[in-house]
Amino acid sequence: MHPRLLFALLALFCAGLLSAQRGPVGRTSPGHAYGRVLGADRKPVAFASASVLVGDSVVGGALVQENGDFDITGLPLGALRLRIAGLGYATLEKEFTLTREIPELDLGNLMVEVDEVVLQAAEISKERATQVLQVDRRVYNVDKDISVAGGDATDVMKNIPGLSVDADGNVEMRGKSPKVFVDGRPTTLTLDQIPASDIERVEVITNPSVIFDASSTGGIVNVVMKKSTRPGYSGQLQAGIGTNERYNLNGNLLMRQGRNSFSLNAGFGHSASPRTSYNYRTDLADGLPTSYFRQDANGTHEHMRINARLGWDYKLSNRNTISLLQGVYIGSRSNSEDQVYTTSDAANNTTGSGTQHNISDGTYNNYNTRVGFKRTTTKPGKEWSTDLTFNLGDNTSPATREQFNQGSDGILPGQSFQGRDSKGDNQEWTWQLDVTDPYADNRKLEWGFKANYELSNSTMDVTYGNDTLPGLVRDTALSNAFRIGTWVNAAYINWSTKLSTHWSMQSGLRVEQNVMDAKRTDKDVDFSYSYPDGLDDLGQILFPAVYLSRKWDAPDGDLQRELQINVSRKVNRPRFYQIMPFIMSTDARSYRIGNPTLRPEMSTILEVNHLLPLGENGNWLSSIYGRFTDDVITSYTAPLPSDPNILVTTYVNGDQNQSFGWENTIKLTLWKGSEATLNGNVQWVRIGLAENGVNYTNNGISFDGKVNFSQKLPHDFTLQVNADYDGPRIIPQGHTLDRYSMDFTLRKQFSRRFFVTASVNNIFDSRGWGSYYETPNFEQESFRSWGSRELRVSATWRFGKQDTQLFRKKSTGPTTPSEPGGGGGDDGGGE
Repeated sequence: MHPRLLFALLALFCAGLLSAQRGPVGRTSPGHAYGRVLGADRKPVAFASASVLVGDSVVGGALVQENGDFDITGLPLGALRLRIAGLGYATLEKEFTLTREIPELDLGNLMVEVDEVVLQAAEISKERATQVLQVDRRVYNVDKDISVAGGDATDVMKNIPGLSVDADGNVEMRGKSPKVFVDGRPTTLTLDQIPASDIERVEVITNPSVIFDASSTGGIVNVVMKKSTRPGYSGQLQAGIGTNERYNLNGNLLMRQGRNSFSLNAGFGHSASPRTSYNYRTDLADGLPTSYFRQDANGTHEHMRINARLGWDYKLSNRNTISLLQGVYIGSRSNSEDQVYTTSDAANNTTGSGTQHNISDGTYNNYNTRVGFKRTTTKPGKEWSTDLTFNLGDNTSPATREQFNQGSDGILPGQSFQGRDSKGDNQEWTWQLDVTDPYADNRKLEWGFKANYELSNSTMDVTYGNDTLPGLVRDTALSNAFRIGTWVNAAYINWSTKLSTHWSMQSGLRVEQNVMDAKRTDKDVDFSYSYPDGLDDLGQILFPAVYLSRKWDAPDGDLQRELQINVSRKVNRPRFYQIMPFIMSTDARSYRIGNPTLRPEMSTILEVNHLLPLGENGNWLSSIYGRFTDDVITSYTAPLPSDPNILVTTYVNGDQNQSFGWENTIKLTLWKGSEATLNGNVQWVRIGLAENGVNYTNNGISFDGKVNFSQKLPHDFTLQVNADYDGPRIIPQGHTLDRYSMDFTLRKQFSRRFFVTASVNNIFDSRGWGSYYETPNFEQESFRSWGSRELRVSATWRFGKQDTQLFRKKSTGPTTPSEPGGGGGDDGGGE
């Protein structure tokens, strides 16, 4: 941000706080003053602040435009004092008077002198960094990551230190799945439905306090969308094209005038990514191979999205604001895959082979609505807010599977066909109330309530046919219809206090009631759970947390060294597909089924975080953490007793899972124009389960790392390189496969408004997810790629105007004519 603009905005913000103390005004003040601010060289002094005072109270103000003009309306009549303040200039004050006879006054050209002392002491403001490290969270500013141009939220997540993305686009943090919020509230959107250009920043919280959901066992990832924060308007248009049939068009417009703030985002995107996979299995008996199965597949995943989002904030008064938000996200997903598989005996003689062709073509519609209200008070920091969020969605997913089998002699013995027609709808209501009440002696009380209700309906009709049947037959084993309702009611209280000059403490308790009621409507079968269910499991609803913090003194404006120790209790509740005892998905050699006896897993999480400033050139966030989980929910795979060639995957409660880790994130400015972020995490995990009389206990060390580096080059070029590596992670029956990737991005800025970005993503064509299972009955290795190497080119045009009178007709301007091209503060939508 321009340093003068930053200075002016801060001055106007303070002026607004002072003027807010005057209380409501009965009628509009008629006074109007305007003029032009020039330096000693007679050039405009842009982004200075112009404030009007009565005594020591600010009664009006405006931002000086790029051509030097300022225009202040709504002033009271009487003796007034104008104050002009700009970074690098001496403050100028001028007295003037407005009367009923002369309510409007042209103050003419006002000359300000350069303040040599200020210039010598002032530092040039640095650009906003991509990464901001805090002791309790990491903030990732998306606008500063040039590699996500033309991408979506999935591209953003894979660049954030400490996060990774699997082959299905799900986020992982320290081996767990964090809860994803949008603007601090639950969402039904998937990451690939959110354009990266609509995101302001992403906040990553590894061990959330009681203010957040107790089900945030894996942490919280909060996606904060763009909204207007300064007067006038700004926005951008972005168009992109790339390999894999990628093309996109996105735009956003942010406006703020007086009491109104608007944000509008709209876009369209399409991609068709090639994908590959393999599945190699060896069946065992007494440790010796009995047969082999090999399957290789190639396919394409196509995704099209259309999105629009409109937000409106209206200040009823200086202390009361209402907010409305409406989002629409529609699109389609289709998959096409060709599988080739062979079976062989222990001597590697082919016993059979076949091909399978899978096609699915689905659509989705998501609608998000939010209504909110926030009230602040004259007591600093005391406020309360409430909002109601409603998410509504529906989807369809028709699919077909055609299979051709051959014997060892190559003769085609049979052909089979399966059709699947799936559809569903869902709705989610969330109401939340949050209250903050600070006390004079550095104490603060926070409390609130939350109610969440989700209802989803789904149906799947499956038909099959083969050479021996006269036509298609309904498959009653796979066809199903479900209606699932979940309720979570919560209350929390959080107390913060300063123990001494450097030490502070925060402690709180969250209570959550959870009910799930699932019905298989086509067979009138119910499955449900409720916590608490009597007095025996009250421990399942109480979630305390304690945070102890120590801060070191630091010069004003400098980052403080800080140490934080925190411990909290969290829960991971079974999802509906994990408890349904019916076949959920299937292919030629495997299927998945739920387990109705699953219990929630309870975790105690301990962290020690240390944030250490490294002078002016960086900082270092180091975290030592431990996680202790009872009844850990994990997948379990075993051969079907009636047919050992088919593997069945279900979900079970394992024994206690223990993990300890050390994560480090270092942010450095290596030299002028550079920014580097290094992240590394070492974790030891022990996990065990007992199933069917067999004990599976596994432990080991895993490592993952990430490097983000950017460098400004001559001629307005910027280079960015992102690289990451995830080592094998322990699972009860084996481990995941390691994965790595690298992206390369180059941006050329032609002006403050226009720049072009080119990137090569997944340079080594290595991005994907795989696993290795080793049991007494089989060994299996499988892998799925996540897209392929991709080239993207996008062009971005930013626009904007810092105009406090955007929707008003201005009075006649200063007596001196405007200079050509001085269009009133065009900031180009600057960064």
